[in-house]
Amino acid sequence: CRAGGLLSDETNPVAGLVIGELATALIQSSSTTTSIIVSLVGAEAVSVNTGIYLVMGANIGTSVTNTIVSMGQMADGAQLERAFAGAT
Repeated sequence: CRAGGLLSDETNPVAGLVIGELATALIQSSSTTTSIIVSLVGAEAVSVNTGIYLVMGANIGTSVTNTIVSMGQMADGAQLERAFAGAT
């Protein structure tokens, strides 16, 4: 089993989506994640099809980061409601 096999063309697209989400949630920057993905596609380490799913996951991961930040306002119910509405 190769590590690169995880992102091969035969891989389920949902795997690419989840990897993009997790990378963005860990780095907390979809721009950085997208830049890394574009570099990998340019170096032909990842196919264009897989790169599309990874970028889609990175964009979804941005909303996860926003939601985590809004949860920091849990002490005040009204403020949490406004923060969560702004994050989603």
